[in-house]
Amino acid sequence: MKTTWKTTMAAAVLSISLMTSVSVLPAGAEGTESQATVITVPSYTLNESLSVEVKGVSVSRTAEGLQLGALIGLTNNGAAITRVPDYELRIKTTEGIEYTLKANSANVKSVMAKENAELTYMVTVDRPGDTDISELSFVEVDEYTYPKTETVVLNVPVSANVWYGTKNQVADPAANIAWGQPFTLPASTSPLRYTPVELTKQSDANGFTYLVTLLAENTGANSENVPAFRLDGKAADKVYTGKRVEQEPVSLAAGEKKYVHFAITADQDVPLQSLLLMTTETFVPGGAQPSQGVPAAGSGAAQPAGFDIGRLSITAPAPAAPSNPGPSYTIGQPISFDPLNQLVSTTTEVSLVELHMHDNAGEGYKSVVAKFKLANKSDMTVATPAFQAQLVGGDGSSYTGTRQTTAAANMMPNLGYVVSYSFMIPASENGNQLTIKLQDTTTAAPYSSTIASFQAAVQQDTEDAVMSFYPFTVKLDDWTIGSYTNPAANGQGQTYSYKLKLWLNVERLEDVVVDPNFSKFKVELSDNLGRVLGSQTVPFTGENKLISGEQTIQFSNVRTEQLDYPLTVKLYESIDTPNGEATRLVKTLTQ
Repeated sequence: MKTTWKTTMAAAVLSISLMTSVSVLPAGAEGTESQATVITVPSYTLNESLSVEVKGVSVSRTAEGLQLGALIGLTNNGAAITRVPDYELRIKTTEGIEYTLKANSANVKSVMAKENAELTYMVTVDRPGDTDISELSFVEVDEYTYPKTETVVLNVPVSANVWYGTKNQVADPAANIAWGQPFTLPASTSPLRYTPVELTKQSDANGFTYLVTLLAENTGANSENVPAFRLDGKAADKVYTGKRVEQEPVSLAAGEKKYVHFAITADQDVPLQSLLLMTTETFVPGGAQPSQGVPAAGSGAAQPAGFDIGRLSITAPAPAAPSNPGPSYTIGQPISFDPLNQLVSTTTEVSLVELHMHDNAGEGYKSVVAKFKLANKSDMTVATPAFQAQLVGGDGSSYTGTRQTTAAANMMPNLGYVVSYSFMIPASENGNQLTIKLQDTTTAAPYSSTIASFQAAVQQDTEDAVMSFYPFTVKLDDWTIGSYTNPAANGQGQTYSYKLKLWLNVERLEDVVVDPNFSKFKVELSDNLGRVLGSQTVPFTGENKLISGEQTIQFSNVRTEQLDYPLTVKLYESIDTPNGEATRLVKTLTQ
């Protein structure tokens, strides 16, 4: 027997999201045993109490001109509070030109004992062209002498610690790392380390978005918050600004691991070459005090500004690189989920119990339906996890599944539930080795992230008397069909009807719950030309359900002008989805 599937609403094409690259996530910490890339910056003595670090320099082009910015780390090594010296910070280019940066008016004025502080400085120069930076200087200026006296307190070479926003590149070669390489934030004391684990390209009504997933791990002894940074996407000479998906602070206890997601909206069909880890440093010009907050626009007070610093460049996976499909899967076995996922708990067991594909003759596409069993192994009622299913074909294209119209909202202890998904795929797909991805569409909403991935081949049904409609099996013992005529309602002519009798043996597995939205047993009658004369659906549960013994199916007032012979009876499994009815042909009966 040839098993087939048909989706009647062919116009409702399911969305396709192209997987650029994906790592298998069930381990929850892929790559975390590798040595992390740690980029440190040297510390310099400024005076007897203070030491400084140049954490980053920025060279960017704005509408006002060339913007130069610097982020300085300041540490008080003494035992008492120390005032921040009023030194000028000057930046020197490789051309030998020197510019004096203005101090952020919100910079701290003093530093407590053993405290770390960050200071920002910035200036915008109305000059054409770009420039390269060679060093920073801390200069003490005595305005009370004539002529004024300038003393260079400290020179710091910074040629490798510069973010050239004009070129969208990080100067330090060590800050350019490979995909999957763990890293810590450069020039940071945070014990958090990060590993890029997944990059997917997703599409919606607003366009194309890359979703980047970082695995964050707290290697310290105390609770830590993920600091504010973002990931931008670089493609050729263009950079697409990203944003963190999580709106609330992400906190990790000592030893804890969590995922952090970043969304990068890009132009269509633009492959990303690299990901840029960016921080935005706030700069408040003179005139606005920290305690005054942000002045209202048009108030005449100084408005907050800022500058970006690129800390790392992460090579993006090649678009043509095949996704890691995960392990081979045996139908009916529990699926291994990423232990860090927030959707499917460890007490919920999910297994794929049926996977069938149909050649839709004349429709130009094939249909696949996957049926999952969800079992609650706990001692309490739990919510049914509403995961999304995605199917990846042999050419790497991904197809989003359509979940059955409704499913049970909650699962009772020690019971199993069945949820079905239908897919529309190209007619060229043979289904020999498909990849199934289960995705969380809630945690990083409105984007989806992979929580399980495995390879499976579609099932090949055999031509026997037993038909599978998990958790039901239906054995056909015998069948007959008869015809008769009826007088037309207007008294003129007659209509034709057929009566089909099936002798069935219906069995079901115990401890598996099905609801009124479960698939149905569909019977379709067609003539010798293949034209459908009528159809009936019979539920497996509820009133008039399919039962063992004799089952009578009536086809009344069929659309024909005469009794036809021979007749063909097709038996289907029918599933209601938001895109319409999806059916699987399980047996064909011919007179």
